[in-house]
Amino acid sequence: MNLIYAAHQPMELENGRVTVLMTNNQNVYFEMAQALAGKNDLLRLIDDDFSELNLSTALCWDADLSSAPDLMDRYGSALIKKISNELTVDQRQQLIAKQQELLTAIQDTLFSVDLPLEVSLDDGFQRLYKYARPRLISSANATPYDIIKNDLNIHLELNDCCVLAMKNIANFLLPEQFKAFLQLVEESGLAVFLLEFSEKQQRAYYQNSDVYWIDEDFVDWHL
Repeated sequence: MNLIYAAHQPMELENGRVTVLMTNNQNVYFEMAQALAGKNDLLRLIDDDFSELNLSTALCWDADLSSAPDLMDRYGSALIKKISNELTVDQRQQLIAKQQELLTAIQDTLFSVDLPLEVSLDDGFQRLYKYARPRLISSANATPYDIIKNDLNIHLELNDCCVLAMKNIANFLLPEQFKAFLQLVEESGLAVFLLEFSEKQQRAYYQNSDVYWIDEDFVDWHL
């Protein structure tokens, strides 16, 4: 598929591969970031059959993960829905039994007031999961690489987009970590797009990626 920014050359996106747009042009960088966030219409995503895709549903813009909300704050509800919908019969029965046990204990406490109170049982497993507040283990989300890896895995679990887009990865990952990130992307089969504000000579950092460059004069390069 191709990602097309305004009148510039198309940028090819491939499953399992990282595509990078480098630029030192502040206007380009700002417009691209705004477009990826759905705040302007300067970007188009075209699939291999030359059909235009809805950018807001086909592309997930996770921006700069250092300043982004907690991943579970952003995607927790969708993950809980997926998990609760995929419960086995045995798992459902076990949760219902435990829920009944908890509600019975709560009902017993209601007798402490002189009011006709009762609790009700339902099979709202999503409510149970939200009450339990599942979070990513802190030790598994402690570094920029951990956050990026978890972000990638969340989208694989949710299968919620064709393209995962982020920015300024080079600010957070060492070269060897970026190589490991490339391997993760290859194994995932997900197309990843990176927007990077950087100079042309930093191209070496992105080796084994498909790199495009728009310079200060708005000239396109495919490096």
